[in-house]
Amino acid sequence: MGDLSPEEEQTVNIIALNDFHGNIDMPDISNGGSVTVSDPANPAGTKVPTGGAAYLATLVKQIKATNPNNIMVGAGDIMGASPFTGMLTHQESTVDVMNAIGLEVTAVGNHEFDQGKTELLRMQNGGCYPSGTIGTDTCLNGGTFSGAKYKYLAANVVDTSTNKTLFDPTYIKKFGNLSVGFIGLTFKDTPTAVLGSGVAGLSFLDEATTINNYAAELKSKGVSAVVVLIHQGGQTLATSVNDKTCPSLSGEILNIVDTLSSDVAVVISGHTHQEYICTRNNKLLTSTGFYGQTLTNIELKLKGTSVVSASANNIPVINDNLDSNKKAFTLPSGMVALSKDSVVDAIITTYNNAVTSIKNMVVGSVSADIKRALLSNTTRDEGAEGAMGDVVADFIMAGVSGADFALTNPGGVRADLIQKAGGVTYSDLIAVAPYNNDLVTVELTGAQIVRLLEQQWEAANCAAKANTPGGANGCGRMLQPSKELSYTWDRSQTAGAASGTGARVNVSSIQVNGQALDLTKTYRIATVSFLGQGGDNFTVFSQFGKNYKNTGVKDIEAFVNYMKAHPGLTPPSKRITRVN
Repeated sequence: MGDLSPEEEQTVNIIALNDFHGNIDMPDISNGGSVTVSDPANPAGTKVPTGGAAYLATLVKQIKATNPNNIMVGAGDIMGASPFTGMLTHQESTVDVMNAIGLEVTAVGNHEFDQGKTELLRMQNGGCYPSGTIGTDTCLNGGTFSGAKYKYLAANVVDTSTNKTLFDPTYIKKFGNLSVGFIGLTFKDTPTAVLGSGVAGLSFLDEATTINNYAAELKSKGVSAVVVLIHQGGQTLATSVNDKTCPSLSGEILNIVDTLSSDVAVVISGHTHQEYICTRNNKLLTSTGFYGQTLTNIELKLKGTSVVSASANNIPVINDNLDSNKKAFTLPSGMVALSKDSVVDAIITTYNNAVTSIKNMVVGSVSADIKRALLSNTTRDEGAEGAMGDVVADFIMAGVSGADFALTNPGGVRADLIQKAGGVTYSDLIAVAPYNNDLVTVELTGAQIVRLLEQQWEAANCAAKANTPGGANGCGRMLQPSKELSYTWDRSQTAGAASGTGARVNVSSIQVNGQALDLTKTYRIATVSFLGQGGDNFTVFSQFGKNYKNTGVKDIEAFVNYMKAHPGLTPPSKRITRVN
């Protein structure tokens, strides 16, 4: 570490990551494993293969080698909603890999709460998973899990049993005589994005108010710069990495950034799985995308207790898998693929070997690729119906008894099923449905079902999912239905209506099992526990649902059984029709 004098201008590098989601292996090219970069030889940009923690570790080392005054930070969802190895090792693989790479401090994200407060505290403090391991003992070979060497920050997450923040709210890193203060937090509506048990005993405070209070406190301690790590984000229409013009910048993060005081210099964001570097309210605003596609390298020039300048670049984590999925990649001139870091690669191999027998188990086959609704090869369109989402709803329906139809939330459909030699494996299914949700049933009347469908485009979901600009249907979240439910909706009707005032669904077109919906009849709906408790702003479930029943069946269990019963599965026909 350099010996920085407060009288001299000095540079500090902040290396940022967000929404890694336990992707220690290279993500599939069609699911986060590539980005488009600017290329003078190709005006449309050139796609390059990205991701993989062993390559990410190499890039971190390269950046750190340019300046001894550095720190690696995160903006939440470093773990959770993970691929197969992360899930089966109860996220310990992710934590150990991040320890080795050198993550020092991170905000909590909504997915860090997926398994509840106690399990999140175990991730920080260590100790073996108490019971219920899936296929392997994650404290490998009778060993121990020591927890994260990096610090979680939770400035706006209060443990109601103690009335204190769940983790420290701030962190100060000293660079000689200078220092940088970090505030870490997640978005205040995290309870709407996590199963109720995950946030039990916790309250979530307003983001901007929390940030401004702690920023003033940090400045009073003499820090040169205040940097916010927040799991909330925005969106742009940029088509290539590192487009700093931030075309059509939008999203919930803007309301937060616009009300922050001048004490804050940098906001490192996440959650929306978008990549951007923007300037807003005289603050640098960044995000790296998702799954370790890129790293943000922020350069702060500091003098005394002031920030002289702040700049950043998003750098692709280009791996050497240049022939992945039989798609050859030619890198633009001047770009070079990274090599694997041997230490991190060895850790990944150890964990993968522990779960290989289950990971490679063939559970079915598909006769053609079954995909989500996509804006691009890497970004899902949550405002549209997708074949993969319909299949998820179908397996939910098949996994319970006595339901009339099934629904699932589009954000819970995390990957596609790709046709390949050898068939579909258990790990392929985990990639699609990584949450280990329980299947539940809940009753609604026909009239309440209409209200539920209208919530797809009402104000809350339009605001939350304005991050799919250019999507097939504009704003909103479209519930993915099983084959038993079909209906027509009218796009000419206004989106973003206040709750209870939407008018987009053609009520007379709604059919359940081929019969017109009866507004007075009670129907039993199958879904996942997250949605059945009102998640993703579908509050009709929590407000009006009756006879909520947890079936005790896990989503992955139902998925495996469904695939075994449907060899050569084909993409299903659409169930939703749009007019106008």
